Amino acid sequence: MLCAVVPMVFGPVTASASPAPRPEEWWFTTWSVQPKVWPVSRGAGVTVAVVDSGANGRLPELADRLLPGWDATGNGTDGRTDVDIEKDMFDKGGFGHGSGMAALIVANGSGTGMLGLAPDTKVLPVVARVSIDYAKGITWSADHGAKVINVSAAWRRGPDGNPCSPDLQRAIDHALERDVVVVAGSGNSPEERFMEPGGCPGVLTVGAVDGDLKPWANTTRQPSVDVAAPGVHIGTLDRKGKMIRASGTSASTALTSAVVALVRAKFPSMSAREVVQRIVATAKDVGPSGKDEQTGYGLVMPYRALTADVPKNAANPVYAEWDRHHGQAPPVKQAARPVGDDGTSAVLSAKALALTGLGIAVLLAIVGTAVVVVARSRRQARAR
Repeated sequence: MLCAVVPMVFGPVTASASPAPRPEEWWFTTWSVQPKVWPVSRGAGVTVAVVDSGANGRLPELADRLLPGWDATGNGTDGRTDVDIEKDMFDKGGFGHGSGMAALIVANGSGTGMLGLAPDTKVLPVVARVSIDYAKGITWSADHGAKVINVSAAWRRGPDGNPCSPDLQRAIDHALERDVVVVAGSGNSPEERFMEPGGCPGVLTVGAVDGDLKPWANTTRQPSVDVAAPGVHIGTLDRKGKMIRASGTSASTALTSAVVALVRAKFPSMSAREVVQRIVATAKDVGPSGKDEQTGYGLVMPYRALTADVPKNAANPVYAEWDRHHGQAPPVKQAARPVGDDGTSAVLSAKALALTGLGIAVLLAIVGTAVVVVARSRRQARAR
């Protein structure tokens, strides 16, 4: 689907302005980020690999947040140049997908004033364009200091009936064996059923919700979806540093990776297995009652994930699936996950955009597109 692009009405912040979320960053209010989450963790000391199209290291919002990365395509860059510069064969992309995902995680509040959810985290940008690149990028990231690997992409699995291509599964296994959390999107193709890498055992797979905390209609429905996060009408940066609006599980994946970084910073000795258990156990049911194929176990709740008393035997479906894949028994008997309510408020978008995701050549479905729009009005509600 063609991306529509029109100028935003917002300008850059002045140098003297105190960093604060921009109006289109509605999830900051939904999650009470400034008053509740950031006093507990801002992600310091954690590296998130963003395996994508690279990220523009010249943008002021990202310049001091990007580490030298890698180019899995073999073109010799260090990841700090965004190669998403033109639309692909599906007429998607071209806005700088990787820059937008990195900004959602770590933007520092300068320039446009955009703030990432985990602003004290560092991003390791890795360029990948096709499936084998992603496998190489995941492996490289796990070997170069990443504690979280973000893959804001999804494509149809092969016809052999396996849940994941062998190269990709080996890369994910490699990451998990090195105590790294791998986060991927479910996809933006509701007509599809099984997508990878979100369908691969061991991946924390993310769907999207809109400003009303309702499942996004275009989320790919698949049983591997574990949680959901904001993914509609999302404000972020393009590769040139302009604010855009994005809808798709790309954005929800990046925000979930940021939450994982917050938790890993708060609990530096906690294993990846325990971190994922905590994220799932503290999620808030927002779709049909119980687990569903669009939102999984519910909306990721950062403050709960940082502060809740999670039983050691709380259910961990992500790692239980991975254990089954390897023919292992879960290490702890599983129990029902805790349920709570921290009274988090929500800012609701006036209208959800029905957009599709960024396409990468040879991939049939990719997660996260962007449309630049004039700011919409907001209405208030409670996230009960």
